[in-house]
Amino acid sequence: MAMTEQVISNDVHAQAARVISSAVKWSAAAAIVPIPVVDLIALGAVQVKMVRDLAHVYGVDADSETLQSVVSALLGTLASATISGGLLGSSLKVVPVGGTILGSVGLAAFGSAATYAIGKIFVAHFEKGSTVSSFSAEAVEAELKQEFAAAKAKT
Repeated sequence: MAMTEQVISNDVHAQAARVISSAVKWSAAAAIVPIPVVDLIALGAVQVKMVRDLAHVYGVDADSETLQSVVSALLGTLASATISGGLLGSSLKVVPVGGTILGSVGLAAFGSAATYAIGKIFVAHFEKGSTVSSFSAEAVEAELKQEFAAAKAKT
C-alpha cells in the first residue's frame, strides 16, 4: 500500500472512530429523556444519524428511510437485549424518581452498547465497499451479537 493510501485509510478510520464515539455519548444522553418511549425514539435517531455519518465518511449514499429500516432490523436482531435493556429501562421511568434513575442507567448502558455494535458492523460493511441498500441484518446477526456483548462488557 502506498503511503498516501495508508494516510487516507488511517484518516477514514479515525473519522469513523470519532463518529462512533460521539454517537455512543449521545446514546447515553438520550437515556436521560424522562419520558418513556420518547427516549427510545431519541436513541433510534442517534443511531440513524451515526450510520448516515459513517456512510458519508466512506462515500456511500444513504437515505433516512432506508437507514431507519436497517437500524430497526439490527435492533430486532438484538431483540432479547432490547426487551430487557431498552424497553425495560424506558418503562421503569413511569415510577417516580427512583424509576427514572434506574431506567436511565439501564437504557444508557443498553443504548451505548447497541450503538457501538451497530457502528462497528457498518464500518466493516462499508470497508468492503458495500452500500446501505445491500446491507442484510441476517447476514451480520452473529457478529452484531458479539460486538454488542463486547461493548456491554466494557460498560
